[in-house]
Amino acid sequence: MRELTLDEIEQVSGGSGIGEYAADGGGLGSLVGTLSSGTLYGAARGGMVGGLLGASFGAGHMAGSALYDWLS
Repeated sequence: MRELTLDEIEQVSGGSGIGEYAADGGGLGSLVGTLSSGTLYGAARGGMVGGLLGASFGAGHMAGSALYDWLS
């Protein structure tokens, strides 16, 4: 049995996909929306905005990581 490479470990451990960032952003956005407005509408709006921001951050992070790996 051989040892796993770093790339194999990252694949098995779940990594950091766009969905993970979107879920975290949505949860945080819901909290912020609820606290700032005190309404269910604010929670939903904050969750949507947080999810979109989280997904865009995740996409940028993945693209930047791929570009960094390709250049080095």
